[in-house]
Amino acid sequence: MSEPDLLDSVQVAARLGISVGAVYKLRTQNDLFPRPERYSGRSPLYSPAAIDEFMTRRSNRGPSTSGRRPRLIPDGVVDTSVFAERLRQSIADGAGAPEITTQAQLIDMLGLNVVTFGQRMRGRTSWKDSELELISKHLAVDVSDANDVVNAARAAR
Repeated sequence: MSEPDLLDSVQVAARLGISVGAVYKLRTQNDLFPRPERYSGRSPLYSPAAIDEFMTRRSNRGPSTSGRRPRLIPDGVVDTSVFAERLRQSIADGAGAPEITTQAQLIDMLGLNVVTFGQRMRGRTSWKDSELELISKHLAVDVSDANDVVNAARAAR
């Protein structure tokens, strides 16, 4: 293998979708991470095949045993898309015009960040009464079932 066929840490980071610092951390702390094929000065060079194999092994390693377990909603308890789809459709139909014509404008109006809004839309966190009041007022959406998914998940525990 000639040096042009090998990947440096910047190329490995791009291939894995992580930072160069994360590559160095993986190299020093992860036994599964491939060893460098050779060095160019002090820079490690890696085989593209070894990096691809590492990505495959890592993606097939099964469920993580660390961290918080994901909240699972039993099948058939609640249709998770009813309120969220109604809200999306209302925006698409122009019910909130001219103030709210996109989800981004709704997020700004509610004073949420994108992650929190996404969690609310997926039923992972409860909508606050003040948020539901604004949605009902500006988009004329029925909000009576907005927190049904969260409540069903809590009841199923």
